[in-house]
Amino acid sequence: MSSSQAEDEVRSLFDQFMAAVVEAQSGNSDDPAALFEGLATDETIEFNVDVVRRYERQGLVRVGEPVISDVNVQIVSSSGVVSACMDESDWPAEVAGELVPLPEEQLEPHPVVYEVVNSDDSWLIGDAIEPGGTITC
Repeated sequence: MSSSQAEDEVRSLFDQFMAAVVEAQSGNSDDPAALFEGLATDETIEFNVDVVRRYERQGLVRVGEPVISDVNVQIVSSSGVVSACMDESDWPAEVAGELVPLPEEQLEPHPVVYEVVNSDDSWLIGDAIEPGGTITC
C-alpha cells in the first residue's frame, strides 16, 4: 500500500472515529463501545466509554457536532499521527435541557492529535496525544 493510500485510509478512519465520538456523547447509544469497534484500539474505546459513562452519571449530553478542519495525517511504516483543528462552539453540553458552559479553550478552534496504529492490516485510532505548541488552528 502506498503512503498516500494509507493517509487516505487514516483520514477516513478519523472521520468515522469523530462521528462515533459525537454519537456516543449525544446520549443516544445504548452500547457506546460498539460505535468504536474496528475504529480504535481497546484502550481508546475504553477511554471514550468512560467519558460517556461519566456524562451519563452527570445527566450530561452533547448536542450538535464539532467542526473538524485541517486534518493532517503522517504515516511512518505501521504507525503515525492524525491531527486536526476542532471547534466545539456548535457542540454544546446540556444537562436536563439547560446549556452547560464549555471551557473557554473549547469555544475556539483547538488542535486534537491522535496516534494511529496498523493492526492486522487495518488502521486504528490510538491514544490522544497532547498537541503542545506544535499545531496551531
